[in-house]
Amino acid sequence: MRIIKIGLGSIGEKGPKEFLKKICSYFYSYFIGTTKLNHLIMPSVVSNFKVLAAQTKSMEDAVDLAFSFNHLGISIKSFQLKEEITKLLRIVEGLKPKIVLEIGTGLGGTLFLLCKASDPDATIISINFPEKLFFMEGYPTWKDQLLKSFAGDTQKMHLIRANSHDVETIDEIRNILGNRAIDFCFFDGDHSYEGVKWDFEMYSPLVKRGGIIAFHDIVTHHPRSGCEIDKFWREIKTRGYQYREIIENKNQNWAGIGVLYM
Repeated sequence: MRIIKIGLGSIGEKGPKEFLKKICSYFYSYFIGTTKLNHLIMPSVVSNFKVLAAQTKSMEDAVDLAFSFNHLGISIKSFQLKEEITKLLRIVEGLKPKIVLEIGTGLGGTLFLLCKASDPDATIISINFPEKLFFMEGYPTWKDQLLKSFAGDTQKMHLIRANSHDVETIDEIRNILGNRAIDFCFFDGDHSYEGVKWDFEMYSPLVKRGGIIAFHDIVTHHPRSGCEIDKFWREIKTRGYQYREIIENKNQNWAGIGVLYM
């Protein structure tokens, strides 16, 4: 049912042409992309990406790379509005987080940008569902090498393939953290009301006082999209937190970033 709901939402928001493009993209990623070919070309993809990443002189350059990188048919993507994610990254840069948690790796574009904005010695943790088909979350295992290359020379990257709601997952996070707390946490995983609420209740206690939690997709979406982050955001921002909303256009019908100061 969730596959059908998200598919209908995609048609409603962006039309059948974009829907078909998404189908083709998933078909490539999970049927063609899991062949040995991608394992063979991945060293070249990683090398090319590292060269381009080293040439970025500003956060704007990094954002452009996150939205445009494609080498030998392998790409990354940040499912954000450029203007919004750039403003969020400025906040992250100011915080210089040493511990970052991202829930929802997606195609990796935002993960790359968080690495760029974080402390040179940061520990970056990104959780995503195991690989699935079509509209379900997940990315193929051959992409791990590229995602791990986002980390700076002295940064540590942890890619966790699991459901963020599982007790075993938060236990793994606690193991990585030891006696440390999270400085910055970005929720971009389960977009249902119950899902994002569950993520917040599980992981917000791990964020230090003075840390930041950000939510993607706080703008009200098409009813059939299955995205209910706006409902939770309206609720959570009334609990006495300092907060900021990063929304480029109040009529954009998607995206939007909510920032909570803990």
